[in-house]
Amino acid sequence: MVIFALYAVLLVGLGLWDARHARSPEAYFVNNRASGAWQVGLSITASCVGGSATIGMAGLAWQIGTPAFWWLGSGACGLLLLTFALARKVRASGALTLPELIGQRLGRQARTLASLIIVLAWSAILAAQFTAMGQLTASLTGLDPALALPAGAALIVLYALLGGQASVIRSDVPQFLLLFGGLCLTLGWLFVHNPHPMFSVEVEALNEGFGPSKFIYFFIIIGGSYVVCPMLFGRVLSARDERTARRGGLIGAGWLVVTAVVIVLVGLGCRSLLPAGSTPDSVLTAVQGLLPPWIGMALMVSLLSAVLSSADSCLITAATVLCHDLLHTERLPVCRGVTLALGGLGYLLATRGHGILDLLLMANDVYVCGVVLPVFWGLMLPMTRHIPHRTATAAMLAGGAGGLASALLGLPEAGYMGLFASLVCLAPTAFACRDARQPAM
Repeated sequence: MVIFALYAVLLVGLGLWDARHARSPEAYFVNNRASGAWQVGLSITASCVGGSATIGMAGLAWQIGTPAFWWLGSGACGLLLLTFALARKVRASGALTLPELIGQRLGRQARTLASLIIVLAWSAILAAQFTAMGQLTASLTGLDPALALPAGAALIVLYALLGGQASVIRSDVPQFLLLFGGLCLTLGWLFVHNPHPMFSVEVEALNEGFGPSKFIYFFIIIGGSYVVCPMLFGRVLSARDERTARRGGLIGAGWLVVTAVVIVLVGLGCRSLLPAGSTPDSVLTAVQGLLPPWIGMALMVSLLSAVLSSADSCLITAATVLCHDLLHTERLPVCRGVTLALGGLGYLLATRGHGILDLLLMANDVYVCGVVLPVFWGLMLPMTRHIPHRTATAAMLAGGAGGLASALLGLPEAGYMGLFASLVCLAPTAFACRDARQPAM
């Protein structure tokens, strides 16, 4: 309880401090575009290494071995593509959000459609993070789960609401350090007490448990979600300048790779410590009970930091898009009210179980298949060309339909077909000469 209380006081204090300076839309949405390269990079890493990545990736490594690296490794590749191909253009745009940038290049209809999908998808991801936060809060405080969930959710909403993007980025740096430190302490203990699984495992990119089809899915769907991501674009747009944005992306990609290696080694080190019937998602929580108390507590704080750093990013991303791109307002009281409302929605979804949440998480598949390719295509085109409004909307709908079919049927091939259909819609624009006028936003 003491550790959770200290953590809460620190975060709320940070939110109150940043609230004194968050008096403009740029301050609330993009940290006054004042973030340094290390702030951008570590914030990207902290936001990407959430509870699902940490717990899920360690469990996957325990189950299938070193190919689990591609959970974050594919994301690092996508982030590198964002860094080298798009970061300078994104930062130079002067936009506040990804959908605003979509409006500049693809038109008003595409901006609205993408905004709706983003708000739905990121609200669902927020709800999933709230669920994990409730479980960790209960473990740290001893509170009943029915009280731990609202306590954890309230902490996330409160400091994000007060300071906006500034609080999120500032808190991401210490949260990542706590996350990485806890994992390294756990790895150190495992290395001393159970080194054999780490040294005896064969280093593989693919194996029977992770074949070519899964590798393709990770690279296209998961990696693609890093190339055009409203959360990551928010970090790029918060950078001081274009050079800082690019350096921040490189730092983030490097730390994603390092963190992925550490998590995989932790998962491997848990082999032979747990019974064969253990479920992959329970690996880290099960091994926590075998660690010395102070290392076990460090691991719990590490997981708490992972969840917090992802949840606050999801919340501020959804709130920013809803305010700026759907409600078309930049009044800070309204933005804070929207942040509170979305936090309440995320909490309600978390309490409803997985029925509604699974439906809304389909929006993430729709986003990746429907939004990523048209936006990447539009940003890569020379400024003398742009995608016609109807073509952009058709490409989004075609890709999104494939993503929805993939989620409903459990067939990744449907998502690939959607991406191909989107590509067919977009291909003629690569050769059609147009003037440099921007489409209406």
